[in-house]
Amino acid sequence: MKFVGIVGTNARHSYNRMLLEFMQRHFADQAEIEILELTDVPMFDESNDQTDSDVIQQFATKIEAADGVIIASPEHNHSIPSALKSIIEWLSFKIHPFDGQAVMIVGASYSVQGSSRAQLHLRQVLDAPGVNASVMPGSEFLLGRAPTAFDDQGNLKVQGTIDFLDSCFAKFQKFAEIVAEMNAPEALSFNPGTYEVTATGHNGELPMRVTLSADRIEDIEIDTSSETKGIADVAFERIPKEIIDGQTLAVDAISGASITSHGVIDGVARAVKEAGANPDELKKRRATKAVAKPKVTEVTTDVVVVGAGGAGLTAAAKVLQAGHQALVLEKFPAVGGNTVRAGGPMNAADPDWQRQFAALPGEKKSLQELTELDEAQIAPEYRADFRTLKQQIKTYLADNADQTGTLFDSTLLHRIQTYLGGKRTDLNGQQIYGQYDLVKELTDNALDSVKWLKSIGVKFDETQVTMPVGAIWRRGHKPMGDLGFAYIQTLKDFVEKQGGTIMTETPVQKLLVTDGQVRGVVATNADHEQVIVHADAVILASGGFAANTKMLQKYNTYWTAIDDDVKTTNSPAMTGDGIRLGTSVGADLVGMGFSQMMPVSDPNTGELFTGLQVPPANFVMVNQQGKRFVNEYGSRDELTQAAIDNGSLFYLIADEAIKKTAYNTSQAKIDQQVADGTLFRANTLAELAEQIKVDPDVLTKTISDYNHYVDAGSDPEFHKTAFDLKVEVAPFYATPRKPATHHTMGGLKIDTGAHVLDHQGQPIDGLYAAGEVAGGIHAGNRLGGNSLSDIFTFGRIAAANALADHETAVTE
Repeated sequence: MKFVGIVGTNARHSYNRMLLEFMQRHFADQAEIEILELTDVPMFDESNDQTDSDVIQQFATKIEAADGVIIASPEHNHSIPSALKSIIEWLSFKIHPFDGQAVMIVGASYSVQGSSRAQLHLRQVLDAPGVNASVMPGSEFLLGRAPTAFDDQGNLKVQGTIDFLDSCFAKFQKFAEIVAEMNAPEALSFNPGTYEVTATGHNGELPMRVTLSADRIEDIEIDTSSETKGIADVAFERIPKEIIDGQTLAVDAISGASITSHGVIDGVARAVKEAGANPDELKKRRATKAVAKPKVTEVTTDVVVVGAGGAGLTAAAKVLQAGHQALVLEKFPAVGGNTVRAGGPMNAADPDWQRQFAALPGEKKSLQELTELDEAQIAPEYRADFRTLKQQIKTYLADNADQTGTLFDSTLLHRIQTYLGGKRTDLNGQQIYGQYDLVKELTDNALDSVKWLKSIGVKFDETQVTMPVGAIWRRGHKPMGDLGFAYIQTLKDFVEKQGGTIMTETPVQKLLVTDGQVRGVVATNADHEQVIVHADAVILASGGFAANTKMLQKYNTYWTAIDDDVKTTNSPAMTGDGIRLGTSVGADLVGMGFSQMMPVSDPNTGELFTGLQVPPANFVMVNQQGKRFVNEYGSRDELTQAAIDNGSLFYLIADEAIKKTAYNTSQAKIDQQVADGTLFRANTLAELAEQIKVDPDVLTKTISDYNHYVDAGSDPEFHKTAFDLKVEVAPFYATPRKPATHHTMGGLKIDTGAHVLDHQGQPIDGLYAAGEVAGGIHAGNRLGGNSLSDIFTFGRIAAANALADHETAVTE
């Protein structure tokens, strides 16, 4: 038999290590015992997921391949050491190699009682649902007075102790055989045929066709039309293949597409059940994983890009266009980052194009109010631009005084609105606004980014000009097709056709520095092999840190509170990796205390398009007491802070008429969410109140008052300025909502050439940054549509300067 022995401490000298080494020698003729050390295991941190790291994967693979596990633990303060607890946490967070595995506990300690209390605690930990190990009962091997228990050769001295260990080990061998027999999957037979089933994916129903022969899963076909392109694609490719290849349902979900992954697995399970077999038996079949052999791959390229979102792929494309080599490293299985999740329109002032569209009611008034703004409220560096803009607006208003006129825009309007939109004051009274030279670089070059995207194949719908949510002005260039995916697919295809390499599932651990110059990275690939990349320049484009709660809380100076369980609308890959890499070589940071929240997000997932997400004019928000608490037509910041002040969780109330105005949903999806308990529906407001646990009388009065305000066109309570429908047509709905992190404003400090700057304001040789990993542009608030302008503009700038700086250095 083959066992794995885990030394339950990371101490340099350990009597528990000596105990395992003795067992390894003593029982060599009965079993092979491989000893694993905790030395390199990181402390468990849910917000900095290390599940895919080499050390965690090595533990998981070896434990799964073993016939049993022996844990030797000391006792620290009546419990187990933190290092041992961390490895168990990592191995029960997203992966579960201990599940059903036979475990023997032994322990050595200075005290006469050995490690009895630690062993008791360890049994409780291993019995937890996420761990679910099969721990051998009784037969506790407690080695007391450990310093005197071993001789000079590391052997136990007392024969009685050795005899008892022999007895315990013999019982463990039998126990491991029994556990293996219990876990052995039954032979399955299916009623052959093709079964049509419907699972639940990320965006609703997931129709599937599963073909089974008498004893095998032969084929899995999935209707992917309802899922978001670019996000779930890897799950649709990989999960069916792993199920068929391994004839098992014990396959790992794909990071970033876990809901879709589980949907596919559940759909196959339903088909198996319909075919007369027990799908639980397929879940017992472990997928075979090869233990990675230690291997180091070295690669040389001109520019290495960290992150395969919009900024990273843009940078790589520009490098390749210039005839140089580019390698892109992405830690997730799929490319796209946050860009693939974007709504689509990017901001760029294009007056010649925008002039073909008529001005909308209220736009002239907004421009007039801007000209009346006191210049003293404008930062000195922006005042010259503001004066010129005022003259542009006055000329436009004069020319269109007697007519509706066409849509006005200019680069200066985009610049000043970006500046004004980003102005914020934090809880300490510190005001922040966009750095002038960076905002100027963005707004001056945004239109060139649109033109460049067109040149590589992105098609835009030029029949309409749009205003993304929170954008202030209509200057959005909307791509044809699937919005954010339209950019990513085109960029990915272009990079690959130009000879670029994209390595997914390859997180970067550190930067290579030679004589103070950044000259590459060290990463780990999908096979858990080390990859060393030598390059003339490194471009960090790994996004922000909206999925890293501890990092948000650490730097926050804007929100009165950020909950421990706050979710994000972002990709789960956004954990601040690029910021960590940059600061490791001395990079300065800017604006880290500011983050943007999306107030109307799913409290469980952070998603936007669950429940009934309706236009703001139809928002009716009630707190956990059933009362309105804010002007629902207010800014995102106002709604978010009001929600935080009311306990964060609130409900969007709607009726059947308002339901029809909801975005991106279907009746089937609504019915499924009601069945799942994530959306509430009732025939009366009183019944709805009971479902969401508020006083029926309070909710009924709240809605009655709101309906009167709609009739009157005035809201004396919270001064809502735009109304549409009343809440009066049954059935009634309550969508739980909670603020989720949407964008992190701060990041690495850069200059207009996208060089990363140190604390003295000097460029770090060979290091560049683009996109949300960099700060200073959006200040305290990012305008909707500006993030896309940012990533495509500074992605191009970073690439151009990475090449130009190197060529200059070579020349010099």
